[in-house]
Amino acid sequence: MLFVEVLVGAIFIICGVLVKKYPNLIAGYNTMTPEEKRNIDIKKFSTFLHNGLIIIGALLIVASVVFYVIETMLLYRLLVDVIIIFFGLLYTLINAPKQ
Repeated sequence: MLFVEVLVGAIFIICGVLVKKYPNLIAGYNTMTPEEKRNIDIKKFSTFLHNGLIIIGALLIVASVVFYVIETMLLYRLLVDVIIIFFGLLYTLINAPKQ
Protein backbone atom coordinates (compact mmCIF):
# COMPACT_ATOMS: atom_id res chain seq x y z
CA MET A 1 0.00 0.00 0.00
CA LEU A 2 2.97 2.29 0.55
CA PHE A 3 3.63 2.15 -3.20
CA VAL A 4 0.16 3.51 -3.97
CA GLU A 5 0.47 6.31 -1.42
CA VAL A 6 3.86 7.37 -2.79
CA LEU A 7 2.52 7.10 -6.34
CA VAL A 8 -0.34 9.49 -5.53
CA GLY A 9 2.16 11.94 -4.03
CA ALA A 10 4.32 11.65 -7.15
CA ILE A 11 1.29 12.31 -9.36
CA PHE A 12 0.60 15.53 -7.44
CA ILE A 13 4.22 16.60 -7.89
CA ILE A 14 4.16 15.80 -11.61
CA CYS A 15 0.91 17.76 -12.01
CA GLY A 16 2.51 20.70 -10.23
CA VAL A 17 5.47 20.68 -12.62
CA LEU A 18 3.23 20.34 -15.67
CA VAL A 19 0.90 23.16 -14.59
CA LYS A 20 3.87 25.51 -14.32
CA LYS A 21 5.24 24.54 -17.72
CA TYR A 22 1.87 24.25 -19.52
CA PRO A 23 -0.67 26.65 -17.94
CA ASN A 24 -3.33 25.54 -20.43
CA LEU A 25 -3.74 22.45 -18.24
CA ILE A 26 -5.46 24.62 -15.63
CA ALA A 27 -9.18 23.94 -15.75
CA GLY A 28 -11.05 26.63 -17.62
CA TYR A 29 -7.99 28.59 -18.73
CA ASN A 30 -7.69 26.88 -22.09
CA THR A 31 -11.31 27.69 -22.98
CA MET A 32 -11.00 31.42 -22.24
CA THR A 33 -10.95 33.94 -25.02
CA PRO A 34 -7.65 35.77 -25.62
CA GLU A 35 -9.22 38.89 -24.08
CA GLU A 36 -10.08 37.01 -20.88
CA LYS A 37 -6.62 35.47 -20.76
CA ARG A 38 -5.06 38.95 -20.80
CA ASN A 39 -6.97 39.79 -17.59
CA ILE A 40 -5.31 36.95 -15.68
CA ASP A 41 -1.76 36.98 -14.37
CA ILE A 42 -1.13 33.39 -15.43
CA LYS A 43 2.50 33.43 -14.34
CA LYS A 44 1.52 34.24 -10.75
CA PHE A 45 -1.42 31.83 -10.76
CA SER A 46 0.49 28.90 -12.30
CA THR A 47 3.37 29.46 -9.84
CA PHE A 48 0.92 29.42 -6.92
CA LEU A 49 -0.74 26.24 -8.19
CA HIS A 50 2.67 24.70 -8.90
CA ASN A 51 3.83 25.34 -5.32
CA GLY A 52 0.56 24.09 -3.82
CA LEU A 53 0.53 20.81 -5.73
CA ILE A 54 4.18 20.09 -5.02
CA ILE A 55 3.73 20.76 -1.30
CA ILE A 56 0.68 18.46 -1.17
CA GLY A 57 2.59 15.72 -3.01
CA ALA A 58 5.64 16.05 -0.78
CA LEU A 59 3.50 15.98 2.38
CA LEU A 60 1.74 12.84 1.15
CA ILE A 61 5.02 11.06 0.50
CA VAL A 62 6.62 12.10 3.79
CA ALA A 63 3.53 11.25 5.87
CA SER A 64 3.11 7.88 4.16
CA VAL A 65 6.72 6.86 4.69
CA VAL A 66 6.78 8.05 8.32
CA PHE A 67 3.55 6.25 9.19
CA TYR A 68 4.74 3.14 7.38
CA VAL A 69 8.01 3.12 9.35
CA ILE A 70 6.27 3.51 12.70
CA GLU A 71 3.80 0.81 11.62
CA THR A 72 0.60 2.80 11.92
CA MET A 73 -2.60 1.06 10.91
CA LEU A 74 -3.51 1.41 7.24
CA LEU A 75 -6.82 3.08 8.08
CA TYR A 76 -5.05 5.90 9.93
CA ARG A 77 -2.53 6.34 7.13
CA LEU A 78 -5.30 6.67 4.57
CA LEU A 79 -7.20 9.07 6.81
CA VAL A 80 -4.13 11.30 7.08
CA ASP A 81 -3.66 11.14 3.29
CA VAL A 82 -7.26 12.20 2.69
CA ILE A 83 -6.93 15.05 5.20
CA ILE A 84 -3.73 16.29 3.54
CA ILE A 85 -5.33 16.23 0.09
CA PHE A 86 -8.60 17.82 1.22
CA PHE A 87 -7.13 20.67 3.23
CA GLY A 88 -4.29 21.23 0.78
CA LEU A 89 -6.65 21.63 -2.15
CA LEU A 90 -9.05 23.71 -0.05
CA TYR A 91 -6.21 26.06 0.93
CA THR A 92 -5.10 26.30 -2.70
CA LEU A 93 -8.65 27.04 -3.84
CA ILE A 94 -9.31 29.71 -1.23
CA ASN A 95 -5.97 31.50 -1.48
CA ALA A 96 -5.58 31.43 -5.26
CA PRO A 97 -4.61 34.83 -6.67
CA LYS A 98 -7.68 36.74 -7.78
CA GLN A 99 -7.88 38.88 -10.90
